[in-house]
This record gives sequence, C-alpha cells and structure tokens, in this order.
Amino acid sequence: MDWREELRNIETDISEEEVFEAIRRGYNDLENATDDEIINYFENSNSEELAGHISNIKGILFENEVQDKLEEIGVESHQFENTNHPNTDLEILEDGEVVEEIQLKATESTSYIKDTLEENPDIEIVATSEVAEYLSNEVVDSGISDVILEETVAEVISPISKRVLCLEYWAY
Repeated sequence: MDWREELRNIETDISEEEVFEAIRRGYNDLENATDDEIINYFENSNSEELAGHISNIKGILFENEVQDKLEEIGVESHQFENTNHPNTDLEILEDGEVVEEIQLKATESTSYIKDTLEENPDIEIVATSEVAEYLSNEVVDSGISDVILEETVAEVISPISKRVLCLEYWAY
C-alpha cells in the first residue's frame, strides 16, 4: 500500500513536549531553552504576535508529526535543516536516496493551497485534514487536524492565547 493512503489512517497524539521541540527547532534563540523559558518568551506577546507565533510553530509541528507518521509506516524521510526551505519541506528516501520531495501545509485555507499548487504544480502537497476534505484529488490527507495543531500550540505557549484564538474564531 502506498504511504499516501496510509498516512491519514494513523492516529496523531500531539504531546506538549512535541510542541516544545518544534519551538526549539524553529527559534534559534530558544534552541537550548527550558520549557519555562520558552513560555516566558511568548508571555509578553500581543494577540497579533501570538497569532504569528502560533502559525509558525504549527507549521513546524506539522512537519514533525508528518515525519513521525511516515516513520511509523516504514517510510524513510528527511526534513531540511532550515524551516523555510524553498518549495519543499520533506524528502522521501529509499535506500538512502531521495526519490521525492513534498511540501507540507498546515492550514485550513483552500485558496492558499490552490495558489501553492499553481506556483508549483509538480510538487506534491500533504495538507491538514480540513483542506484535504475539499481538495482530496489535489492533496494528500495527513490525517492531522489544523484545528488540533493550532489549539495545542496555543495551549502550550500561552493559555491566554488560546482564549484569544477562540474569540477570533467565533468572530467569523
């Protein structure tokens, strides 16, 4: 069976420690920080800044979670060292050789995905379940919810940010 079909069927349980790992990977200043130091770092952010941090961390966490899921089904993969690698986020390997590069998108925005597909039509996209539900013929469903990613990150970096996030969500 192809990894694309298996991916969405693997349950995802995101721990607080996985969020802290994503933060350490994405923020050079926090690479060696304790959990408390990380929380303190975000403590004085306003709601706009928190939203930006949450989005950034969510994307990195998503990359880590997809890689974990691939590993669980026996697919070797490699993340690029830089979290802002152009066009792709993960390499799929066979016998140590790169056979494919994929892009990972942690978003609920179908228009964002469609724009990305237009810009890079030859690069496969693995997306969150919300987007995959609407674009099932165009993206691979990761089996990971964008809402769960966002809520988990918000809860870890700032309990206040979760309230802000909920208020923004319900304002739509």
